[in-house]
Amino acid sequence: MKRKILMLSAAIITLTGCFKRNNSQTKNSQEKPQISGTINFYTSLPKTLALKIAKNYEKEYPGVTVNVYRSGASKIMAKLEAEIEAGKITADVVWLADPGNTIFLKNKHLLLKYIPQNAKSIAFKDKDGYFFAGRFIAPVIAFNTKIIQNPPETFKTLTSTTYKNSLPSPWNKARGWCAIPNPLYSGSAVAFVYGISKIYGWKYFQKLKDNGGIVLKSNGSVKNALIQGESAVGVTLDYMVRQQKAKGMNIDYIYPKDGTVLIPSPVAILKTSKNIKAAENFEEFLLSKDTQKLLANNYIIPARIDIKSDKVPSLQSIKQIKIDWNTVSKGSVRYFV
Repeated sequence: MKRKILMLSAAIITLTGCFKRNNSQTKNSQEKPQISGTINFYTSLPKTLALKIAKNYEKEYPGVTVNVYRSGASKIMAKLEAEIEAGKITADVVWLADPGNTIFLKNKHLLLKYIPQNAKSIAFKDKDGYFFAGRFIAPVIAFNTKIIQNPPETFKTLTSTTYKNSLPSPWNKARGWCAIPNPLYSGSAVAFVYGISKIYGWKYFQKLKDNGGIVLKSNGSVKNALIQGESAVGVTLDYMVRQQKAKGMNIDYIYPKDGTVLIPSPVAILKTSKNIKAAENFEEFLLSKDTQKLLANNYIIPARIDIKSDKVPSLQSIKQIKIDWNTVSKGSVRYFV
């Protein structure tokens, strides 16, 4: 009997030891990677949000410094052009507004193939594993709620003289009553212009000009013009309007009935990065649940299908204008000589 008890005790001790070792192995496997150095992050995200994400990452990985360069697509691409010509690419991770420029960089063989752990949860991705969407943005019809009582329901309506004449004075005669962002600065504006050309042709933009439409620098410029009453109606990005509306500003928007371009905004790593390990880890962080929830809390549609929020619409609820991102990418050559 004593022998059986001793044997049972030995078995329990052995199992306990195995359990402890397995627990230790699991703990070690979940430990954060030991990374350090610098990451140069080029992005068209709103600057305050980009800096917030960088600070969150540095807090979690105190050995890494994230340098943020924030601008519109044209300036980011121009900066990359200068770095390429100098033979010294500084960027490690890029997060641009639309896939067009990112595909262009891929076709120039400048991107690193890296498939993050959360790849299956991402709604849009490169089939070859060179980039993954980090968010979704969409051009919408926005308007000043103190001026407009009958907002246009379609992009086509913006070219209608009948609609313009229905506006209160002086907007029914004013040039600049409607504003759109400049595609020479904004990547999302490139996508908007291309999408509209697919359904209405390039003549749409001449009609818009003839109807008193104007071009401003950026989506942010259009948003500000609407809030300040400098324009009554405009095309800008959905999340920008949601953010300002939540603050009580006199602005609202609609997703047009004739559809809009739902733009997947891609994250990618430059293969020339001097800190590949940190760059890969940073991409994982950008696509993590915490960062994606941060986007949703800032009224931006996250790229992960497992993040739900009442602050953003579902991807399925938005009528889309389907476009070929590879064709859009060919327009990116304007940034490079």
